[in-house]
Amino acid sequence: MCLLAIRNLGLDIEIRNIDIYKGEQNTPEFLKINPLHQVPTLVHEDFTLTESRAIMMYLATIADSPLYPRNDLKKRALVDSRLFYDATNSFVAVKDFARPVLRSGVKKISPAAREGIKVLLSTLDSFLQSSAYFAGEELTLADLAILASVGTIKCWGVNLKEFPKLNDWFDRCKSLPGFAENNEGSQILAEKLTKLLEEPLWK
Repeated sequence: MCLLAIRNLGLDIEIRNIDIYKGEQNTPEFLKINPLHQVPTLVHEDFTLTESRAIMMYLATIADSPLYPRNDLKKRALVDSRLFYDATNSFVAVKDFARPVLRSGVKKISPAAREGIKVLLSTLDSFLQSSAYFAGEELTLADLAILASVGTIKCWGVNLKEFPKLNDWFDRCKSLPGFAENNEGSQILAEKLTKLLEEPLWK
């Protein structure tokens, strides 16, 4: 999602890819930057920042971008609300679906994990009933964060047509700068899960 923010903010930032599947986040060089071995990590001059959404907010504030409105407190608060929802609910639903397969050798997705994805998508769809985007009528950081989450789920083979508002929003967002790059990572995750499972990734 930080890549989506960088591309849509139009920032000239050096991006170094860290392959977590090869454990590159655990190398001595990376641990000097981030002892928590988390990606992404932003290094700006003498300042180091972790957590995707915090990085997005920082970069957008520096750029004074309408993607994270500075002067409209209520709109900014709504963006924050959606970002925090994504950080807790979307992240947890995706983690509960994928992590047991990647970390614990689970060969089948639990019904609860599948249901968690459906509940998440239904809730996201409800957020779009009264506005074109997640924090109003214009694109914001909230959309970019949620796009990364929904894009990951979409690569699992989930049909978004059951969630019409969300499906329409996703179709519009596919043309955003950085979408294709971000989608590459989602595809890699989907392929890894598919190889480890004894059943279809999504059914």
